[in-house]
Amino acid sequence: MISRRTALALTGGAALTAALARAIDQGLVVDFGSPALAAWDDWNQHRHQGPLALVAAAVLASSPHNTQPWRFAVGRLGVDIFEVPGRNLGSMDPFGRERLAGLGAAIHNMALASTLTGRAALVRLLPDAGNPQHVARVELGGEGTGAAPHPLLPAIGRRHVHRGPWTGAAIAAADLPALTDFPRPADIRIAVFPAAAPRGQRFAAVTAAATAAIAGDAAMMADSHRWFRHSRRDQDRLMDGLSLRTSGVSPLLGFAGAMLPDPSPEDEGRYWLAATRDTHLPSASAYALITCPDPHDRRTALLVGAAWQRLHLIATARGLVAQPLNQLPEMLDRARQLGQASPFATDAEALAAGAGRIGFALRLGHADPAPPALRRPVSLVIGAPARLGYDIDRARAETLAQERALAARNN
Repeated sequence: MISRRTALALTGGAALTAALARAIDQGLVVDFGSPALAAWDDWNQHRHQGPLALVAAAVLASSPHNTQPWRFAVGRLGVDIFEVPGRNLGSMDPFGRERLAGLGAAIHNMALASTLTGRAALVRLLPDAGNPQHVARVELGGEGTGAAPHPLLPAIGRRHVHRGPWTGAAIAAADLPALTDFPRPADIRIAVFPAAAPRGQRFAAVTAAATAAIAGDAAMMADSHRWFRHSRRDQDRLMDGLSLRTSGVSPLLGFAGAMLPDPSPEDEGRYWLAATRDTHLPSASAYALITCPDPHDRRTALLVGAAWQRLHLIATARGLVAQPLNQLPEMLDRARQLGQASPFATDAEALAAGAGRIGFALRLGHADPAPPALRRPVSLVIGAPARLGYDIDRARAETLAQERALAARNN
Protein backbone atom coordinates (compact mmCIF):
# COMPACT_ATOMS: atom_id res chain seq x y z
CA MET A 1 0.00 0.00 0.00
CA ILE A 2 1.29 3.47 -0.87
CA SER A 3 1.71 5.69 2.17
CA ARG A 4 0.07 9.11 2.42
CA ARG A 5 3.48 10.80 2.20
CA THR A 6 4.39 8.83 -0.90
CA ALA A 7 1.03 9.62 -2.51
CA LEU A 8 1.47 13.32 -1.82
CA ALA A 9 4.98 13.22 -3.25
CA LEU A 10 3.77 11.47 -6.39
CA THR A 11 0.90 13.93 -6.78
CA GLY A 12 3.20 16.88 -6.27
CA GLY A 13 5.71 15.47 -8.73
CA ALA A 14 3.01 14.94 -11.33
CA ALA A 15 1.77 18.52 -10.86
CA LEU A 16 5.31 19.86 -11.19
CA THR A 17 5.88 17.81 -14.33
CA ALA A 18 2.62 19.06 -15.82
CA ALA A 19 3.50 22.65 -14.95
CA LEU A 20 6.94 22.26 -16.51
CA ALA A 21 5.36 20.86 -19.67
CA ARG A 22 2.94 23.80 -19.85
CA ALA A 23 5.74 26.31 -19.22
CA ILE A 24 7.82 24.78 -22.01
CA ASP A 25 4.74 24.75 -24.25
CA GLN A 26 4.36 28.51 -23.71
CA GLY A 27 8.06 29.22 -24.34
CA LEU A 28 8.75 30.28 -20.74
CA VAL A 29 11.53 27.81 -19.93
CA VAL A 30 13.05 26.56 -23.16
CA ASP A 31 12.50 28.33 -26.45
CA PHE A 32 12.50 25.74 -29.19
CA GLY A 33 11.78 28.32 -31.85
CA SER A 34 8.43 29.05 -33.40
CA PRO A 35 7.20 29.69 -36.95
CA ALA A 36 5.23 32.57 -35.42
CA LEU A 37 8.51 34.40 -34.77
CA ALA A 38 10.14 33.80 -38.15
CA ALA A 39 8.93 37.14 -39.57
CA TRP A 40 11.35 38.97 -37.26
CA ASP A 41 14.27 36.96 -38.55
CA ASP A 42 13.08 37.39 -42.16
CA TRP A 43 13.37 41.16 -41.76
CA ASN A 44 16.62 41.16 -39.83
CA GLN A 45 18.24 38.83 -42.38
CA HIS A 46 16.91 40.84 -45.38
CA ARG A 47 15.20 37.79 -46.91
CA HIS A 48 12.67 39.88 -48.88
CA GLN A 49 13.61 42.34 -51.60
CA GLY A 50 11.80 44.94 -53.67
CA PRO A 51 8.11 45.52 -52.90
CA LEU A 52 8.05 42.43 -50.68
CA ALA A 53 10.48 44.17 -48.33
CA LEU A 54 7.76 46.74 -47.65
CA VAL A 55 5.40 43.98 -46.54
CA ALA A 56 8.13 42.36 -44.44
CA ALA A 57 8.50 45.64 -42.54
CA ALA A 58 4.74 46.21 -42.29
CA VAL A 59 4.00 42.89 -40.57
CA LEU A 60 6.33 43.88 -37.72
CA ALA A 61 4.38 47.04 -36.92
CA SER A 62 2.53 47.55 -33.67
CA SER A 63 -1.19 46.73 -33.63
CA PRO A 64 -3.81 46.64 -30.83
CA HIS A 65 -3.60 43.33 -28.95
CA ASN A 66 -1.42 42.15 -31.87
CA THR A 67 -4.52 41.70 -34.02
CA GLN A 68 -2.55 42.44 -37.23
CA PRO A 69 -5.61 43.81 -39.10
CA TRP A 70 -3.96 43.99 -42.52
CA ARG A 71 -3.84 42.44 -45.96
CA PHE A 72 -1.49 43.42 -48.78
CA ALA A 73 -1.55 43.34 -52.57
CA VAL A 74 1.90 43.47 -54.13
CA GLY A 75 2.76 44.59 -57.64
CA ARG A 76 5.83 45.62 -59.59
CA LEU A 77 5.05 49.27 -58.99
CA GLY A 78 4.23 49.14 -55.28
CA VAL A 79 2.00 47.76 -52.55
CA ASP A 80 -1.60 48.30 -51.47
CA ILE A 81 -2.67 47.79 -47.87
CA PHE A 82 -6.21 46.85 -46.87
CA GLU A 83 -8.01 46.88 -43.54
CA VAL A 84 -9.40 43.54 -42.34
CA PRO A 85 -12.37 44.51 -40.12
CA GLY A 86 -12.83 40.92 -38.93
CA ARG A 87 -9.57 41.18 -36.99
CA ASN A 88 -11.15 43.43 -34.38
CA LEU A 89 -11.36 44.02 -30.63
CA GLY A 90 -15.14 44.38 -30.51
CA SER A 91 -16.25 46.54 -27.60
CA MET A 92 -12.62 47.32 -26.71
CA ASP A 93 -12.39 49.26 -29.99
CA PRO A 94 -15.98 49.71 -31.19
CA PHE A 95 -15.19 52.30 -33.88
CA GLY A 96 -11.98 50.74 -35.19
CA ARG A 97 -9.89 53.69 -34.04
CA GLU A 98 -7.09 51.53 -32.63
CA ARG A 99 -7.31 49.13 -35.56
CA LEU A 100 -6.65 52.04 -37.93
CA ALA A 101 -3.75 53.15 -35.72
CA GLY A 102 -2.22 49.71 -36.24
CA LEU A 103 -2.64 50.08 -39.98
CA GLY A 104 -1.03 53.52 -39.79
CA ALA A 105 1.93 51.96 -38.00
CA ALA A 106 2.27 49.38 -40.77
CA ILE A 107 2.08 52.08 -43.45
CA HIS A 108 4.84 54.00 -41.69
CA ASN A 109 7.08 50.92 -41.65
CA MET A 110 6.42 50.47 -45.37
CA ALA A 111 7.45 54.04 -46.08
CA LEU A 112 10.73 53.53 -44.23
CA ALA A 113 11.33 50.17 -45.93
CA SER A 114 10.85 51.73 -49.36
CA THR A 115 14.27 53.34 -48.90
CA LEU A 116 15.77 49.86 -49.22
CA THR A 117 14.51 49.50 -52.78
CA GLY A 118 16.44 52.36 -54.35
CA ARG A 119 13.12 53.64 -55.69
CA ALA A 120 11.26 56.79 -54.67
CA ALA A 121 8.01 56.13 -52.83
CA LEU A 122 4.74 58.03 -52.72
CA VAL A 123 2.23 57.10 -50.00
CA ARG A 124 -1.43 57.78 -50.72
CA LEU A 125 -3.83 57.38 -47.80
CA LEU A 126 -7.39 56.21 -48.50
CA PRO A 127 -6.79 56.20 -52.27
CA ASP A 128 -10.13 54.66 -53.26
CA ALA A 129 -13.25 56.55 -52.17
CA GLY A 130 -15.37 53.57 -53.23
CA ASN A 131 -13.47 51.19 -50.95
CA PRO A 132 -12.72 52.67 -47.50
CA GLN A 133 -10.96 49.47 -46.47
CA HIS A 134 -8.27 50.26 -49.03
CA VAL A 135 -6.33 52.34 -46.51
CA ALA A 136 -3.16 53.11 -48.46
CA ARG A 137 -1.22 52.69 -51.68
CA VAL A 138 2.56 52.91 -51.75
CA GLU A 139 3.70 53.74 -55.28
CA LEU A 140 7.31 53.01 -56.21
CA GLY A 141 9.19 55.02 -58.82
CA GLY A 142 11.94 53.93 -61.16
CA GLU A 143 15.25 52.39 -60.23
CA GLY A 144 17.77 54.83 -58.79
CA THR A 145 15.17 57.45 -57.83
CA GLY A 146 15.05 56.68 -54.12
CA ALA A 147 16.70 58.09 -51.03
CA ALA A 148 19.42 56.40 -49.01
CA PRO A 149 18.31 53.68 -46.56
CA HIS A 150 16.66 55.28 -43.54
CA PRO A 151 18.68 55.15 -40.29
CA LEU A 152 15.71 53.76 -38.34
CA LEU A 153 15.45 50.61 -40.47
CA PRO A 154 17.40 48.41 -38.00
CA ALA A 155 15.02 49.45 -35.22
CA ILE A 156 12.06 47.87 -37.06
CA GLY A 157 13.34 44.40 -36.15
CA ARG A 158 14.19 45.33 -32.56
CA ARG A 159 11.01 47.24 -31.64
CA HIS A 160 8.89 45.27 -29.17
CA VAL A 161 6.18 46.42 -26.77
CA HIS A 162 7.44 45.91 -23.21
CA ARG A 163 4.69 44.98 -20.72
CA GLY A 164 6.95 44.14 -17.79
CA PRO A 165 8.52 46.09 -14.91
CA TRP A 166 10.97 48.87 -15.76
CA THR A 167 13.66 50.62 -13.75
CA GLY A 168 11.86 53.95 -13.40
CA ALA A 169 15.12 55.81 -14.12
CA ALA A 170 14.73 59.24 -15.68
CA ILE A 171 15.02 59.61 -19.44
CA ALA A 172 18.09 61.60 -20.48
CA ALA A 173 17.35 65.21 -21.34
CA ALA A 174 18.84 64.74 -24.82
CA ASP A 175 16.43 61.90 -25.58
CA LEU A 176 13.21 63.77 -24.81
CA PRO A 177 13.16 66.20 -27.77
CA ALA A 178 14.49 63.49 -30.10
CA LEU A 179 11.41 61.36 -29.44
CA THR A 180 9.13 63.87 -31.13
CA ASP A 181 11.54 65.36 -33.68
CA PHE A 182 10.09 63.97 -36.90
CA PRO A 183 7.84 65.33 -39.67
CA ARG A 184 4.09 64.94 -39.22
CA PRO A 185 0.97 67.05 -39.82
CA ALA A 186 0.75 70.08 -37.57
CA ASP A 187 -2.47 68.89 -35.92
CA ILE A 188 -0.91 65.55 -34.84
CA ARG A 189 0.76 66.65 -31.61
CA ILE A 190 2.85 64.70 -29.12
CA ALA A 191 3.38 65.63 -25.48
CA VAL A 192 5.97 63.76 -23.41
CA PHE A 193 5.98 64.45 -19.67
CA PRO A 194 7.68 62.88 -16.62
CA ALA A 195 5.70 60.32 -14.67
CA ALA A 196 6.42 62.23 -11.46
CA ALA A 197 5.09 65.54 -12.80
CA PRO A 198 1.54 66.63 -11.88
CA ARG A 199 0.34 65.79 -15.39
CA GLY A 200 1.98 62.37 -15.14
CA GLN A 201 0.40 61.69 -11.77
CA ARG A 202 -3.02 62.64 -13.07
CA PHE A 203 -2.55 60.43 -16.13
CA ALA A 204 -1.55 57.49 -13.92
CA ALA A 205 -4.56 57.92 -11.64
CA VAL A 206 -6.99 58.17 -14.56
CA THR A 207 -5.40 55.21 -16.37
CA ALA A 208 -5.68 53.05 -13.25
CA ALA A 209 -9.35 54.00 -12.91
CA ALA A 210 -10.02 53.35 -16.60
CA THR A 211 -8.33 49.94 -16.31
CA ALA A 212 -10.56 49.07 -13.37
CA ALA A 213 -13.60 50.07 -15.42
CA ILE A 214 -12.54 47.87 -18.33
CA ALA A 215 -11.75 44.95 -16.01
CA GLY A 216 -15.29 45.25 -14.65
CA ASP A 217 -16.90 45.33 -18.10
CA ALA A 218 -17.66 41.71 -19.05
CA ALA A 219 -18.08 42.44 -22.76
CA MET A 220 -14.79 44.33 -23.04
CA MET A 221 -12.85 41.64 -21.20
CA ALA A 222 -14.40 38.88 -23.29
CA ASP A 223 -13.40 40.69 -26.48
CA SER A 224 -9.89 41.19 -25.14
CA HIS A 225 -9.58 37.63 -23.89
CA ARG A 226 -10.23 36.04 -27.28
CA TRP A 227 -6.92 37.45 -28.51
CA PHE A 228 -4.87 35.72 -25.81
CA ARG A 229 -3.03 32.62 -27.08
CA HIS A 230 -2.58 30.25 -24.14
CA SER A 231 -1.01 27.24 -25.87
CA ARG A 232 2.02 26.86 -28.09
CA ARG A 233 -0.24 25.09 -30.59
CA ASP A 234 -2.49 28.14 -30.94
CA GLN A 235 0.52 30.47 -31.07
CA ASP A 236 2.10 28.50 -33.92
CA ARG A 237 -1.21 28.08 -35.74
CA LEU A 238 -2.67 31.59 -35.43
CA MET A 239 0.57 33.65 -35.21
CA ASP A 240 -1.17 36.63 -33.64
CA GLY A 241 -2.53 37.88 -30.34
CA LEU A 242 -0.89 38.06 -26.93
CA SER A 243 0.83 35.28 -25.01
CA LEU A 244 2.11 34.68 -21.49
CA ARG A 245 5.66 35.04 -22.80
CA THR A 246 5.05 38.63 -23.92
CA SER A 247 2.70 39.59 -21.08
CA GLY A 248 5.54 40.98 -18.97
CA VAL A 249 5.44 38.41 -16.18
CA SER A 250 8.72 37.15 -14.73
CA PRO A 251 9.81 33.58 -15.66
CA LEU A 252 9.12 32.47 -12.06
CA LEU A 253 5.61 33.94 -12.03
CA GLY A 254 5.02 32.59 -15.51
CA PHE A 255 6.05 29.12 -14.35
CA ALA A 256 3.67 29.42 -11.40
CA GLY A 257 0.91 30.53 -13.74
CA ALA A 258 1.57 27.53 -15.96
CA MET A 259 0.50 25.29 -13.06
CA LEU A 260 -3.00 26.76 -13.20
CA PRO A 261 -5.78 26.28 -15.76
CA ASP A 262 -6.09 28.87 -18.52
CA PRO A 263 -7.40 32.09 -16.97
CA SER A 264 -10.93 33.31 -17.60
CA PRO A 265 -11.68 36.81 -18.91
CA GLU A 266 -12.40 37.83 -15.32
CA ASP A 267 -9.04 36.46 -14.17
CA GLU A 268 -7.31 38.27 -17.01
CA GLY A 269 -8.99 41.51 -15.97
CA ARG A 270 -7.83 41.15 -12.39
CA TYR A 271 -4.27 40.42 -13.48
CA TRP A 272 -4.25 43.33 -15.94
CA LEU A 273 -5.55 45.74 -13.31
CA ALA A 274 -2.92 44.59 -10.79
CA ALA A 275 -0.14 44.80 -13.40
CA THR A 276 -1.21 48.30 -14.41
CA ARG A 277 -1.43 49.61 -10.84
CA ASP A 278 1.58 47.77 -9.39
CA THR A 279 3.98 47.52 -12.34
CA HIS A 280 3.23 49.56 -15.45
CA LEU A 281 2.44 52.90 -13.85
CA PRO A 282 4.90 52.87 -10.91
CA SER A 283 7.89 51.86 -13.08
CA ALA A 284 7.30 54.30 -15.95
CA SER A 285 9.79 57.12 -16.45
CA ALA A 286 7.50 59.22 -18.62
CA TYR A 287 4.17 59.19 -20.40
CA ALA A 288 3.26 60.46 -23.84
CA LEU A 289 -0.01 61.51 -25.43
CA ILE A 290 -0.63 61.77 -29.16
CA THR A 291 -3.47 64.22 -29.72
CA CYS A 292 -5.43 65.23 -32.79
CA PRO A 293 -8.62 67.09 -33.77
CA ASP A 294 -10.78 63.98 -34.26
CA PRO A 295 -9.40 60.53 -33.35
CA HIS A 296 -12.31 58.83 -35.15
CA ASP A 297 -11.57 60.36 -38.54
CA ARG A 298 -10.08 57.52 -40.58
CA ARG A 299 -7.20 59.49 -42.10
CA THR A 300 -6.39 61.02 -38.72
CA ALA A 301 -6.42 57.63 -37.01
CA LEU A 302 -3.91 56.35 -39.57
CA LEU A 303 -1.66 59.35 -38.96
CA VAL A 304 -1.86 58.87 -35.19
CA GLY A 305 -0.74 55.26 -35.63
CA ALA A 306 2.13 56.34 -37.87
CA ALA A 307 3.24 58.84 -35.22
CA TRP A 308 3.15 56.15 -32.50
CA GLN A 309 5.23 53.80 -34.66
CA ARG A 310 7.82 56.48 -35.42
CA LEU A 311 8.07 57.48 -31.75
CA HIS A 312 8.54 53.84 -30.73
CA LEU A 313 11.23 53.28 -33.38
CA ILE A 314 13.11 56.35 -32.18
CA ALA A 315 12.80 55.17 -28.58
CA THR A 316 14.11 51.73 -29.56
CA ALA A 317 17.06 53.22 -31.42
CA ARG A 318 17.93 55.25 -28.30
CA GLY A 319 17.76 52.28 -25.94
CA LEU A 320 14.34 53.05 -24.48
CA VAL A 321 11.25 50.85 -24.16
CA ALA A 322 7.58 51.70 -24.62
CA GLN A 323 4.11 50.31 -24.04
CA PRO A 324 0.69 51.60 -25.13
CA LEU A 325 -1.61 52.58 -22.25
CA ASN A 326 -4.82 53.30 -24.12
CA GLN A 327 -7.29 52.48 -21.38
CA LEU A 328 -8.51 56.09 -21.15
CA PRO A 329 -9.42 56.56 -24.84
CA GLU A 330 -10.85 53.03 -24.85
CA MET A 331 -13.26 53.95 -22.06
CA LEU A 332 -14.20 57.16 -23.87
CA ASP A 333 -15.06 55.06 -26.93
CA ARG A 334 -17.01 52.57 -24.83
CA ALA A 335 -19.19 55.34 -23.38
CA ARG A 336 -19.76 56.73 -26.85
CA GLN A 337 -20.78 53.26 -28.07
CA LEU A 338 -23.26 52.90 -25.22
CA GLY A 339 -24.60 56.43 -25.71
CA GLN A 340 -23.54 57.46 -22.21
CA ALA A 341 -21.68 60.38 -20.73
CA SER A 342 -18.17 59.31 -19.80
CA PRO A 343 -16.89 59.90 -16.25
CA PHE A 344 -13.43 60.22 -17.80
CA ALA A 345 -14.24 63.05 -20.22
CA THR A 346 -13.14 65.88 -17.91
CA ASP A 347 -9.80 64.23 -17.13
CA ALA A 348 -9.19 63.46 -20.79
CA GLU A 349 -9.81 67.07 -21.74
CA ALA A 350 -7.47 68.32 -19.02
CA LEU A 351 -4.72 65.90 -20.00
CA ALA A 352 -4.98 66.91 -23.66
CA ALA A 353 -4.26 70.47 -22.48
CA GLY A 354 -5.98 72.21 -25.38
CA ALA A 355 -4.12 70.22 -28.05
CA GLY A 356 -7.19 68.41 -29.38
CA ARG A 357 -8.33 64.97 -28.25
CA ILE A 358 -6.35 61.96 -27.14
CA GLY A 359 -5.73 59.50 -29.95
CA PHE A 360 -3.01 57.41 -28.31
CA ALA A 361 -1.36 57.10 -24.90
CA LEU A 362 1.79 55.30 -23.82
CA ARG A 363 4.53 54.98 -21.25
CA LEU A 364 8.29 55.28 -21.84
CA GLY A 365 11.28 54.20 -19.82
CA HIS A 366 14.25 51.89 -19.30
CA ALA A 367 14.33 48.09 -19.16
CA ASP A 368 16.04 45.11 -20.74
CA PRO A 369 14.66 44.36 -24.24
CA ALA A 370 11.30 42.62 -24.40
CA PRO A 371 10.78 39.35 -26.29
CA PRO A 372 9.30 39.49 -29.79
CA ALA A 373 5.58 39.06 -30.33
CA LEU A 374 3.88 36.55 -32.60
CA ARG A 375 3.66 37.57 -36.25
CA ARG A 376 2.16 36.19 -39.44
CA PRO A 377 4.85 36.10 -42.14
CA VAL A 378 4.70 37.81 -45.52
CA SER A 379 3.40 34.69 -47.24
CA LEU A 380 0.23 34.66 -45.11
CA VAL A 381 -0.81 38.28 -45.51
CA ILE A 382 -0.64 38.74 -49.27
CA GLY A 383 -4.03 38.70 -50.93
CA ALA A 384 -5.36 38.70 -54.47
CA PRO A 385 -3.51 40.93 -56.97
CA ALA A 386 -5.74 43.95 -56.40
CA ARG A 387 -3.05 46.17 -57.90
CA LEU A 388 -3.14 44.42 -61.27
CA GLY A 389 -5.35 46.96 -63.04
CA TYR A 390 -3.43 49.87 -61.55
CA ASP A 391 -0.07 48.38 -62.56
CA ILE A 392 -1.29 47.74 -66.10
CA ASP A 393 -2.66 51.27 -66.46
CA ARG A 394 0.55 52.77 -65.12
CA ALA A 395 2.72 50.64 -67.36
CA ARG A 396 0.60 51.59 -70.36
CA ALA A 397 0.93 55.29 -69.49
CA GLU A 398 4.71 54.96 -69.12
CA THR A 399 5.00 53.20 -72.45
CA LEU A 400 2.88 55.85 -74.16
CA ALA A 401 5.04 58.62 -72.64
CA GLN A 402 8.20 56.91 -73.87
CA GLU A 403 6.76 56.52 -77.37
CA ARG A 404 5.82 60.19 -77.47
CA ALA A 405 9.26 61.23 -76.27
CA LEU A 406 10.90 59.03 -78.93
CA ALA A 407 8.63 60.42 -81.65
CA ALA A 408 9.45 64.00 -80.59
CA ARG A 409 13.18 63.31 -80.87
CA ASN A 410 12.79 61.79 -84.32
CA ASN A 411 10.80 64.75 -85.72
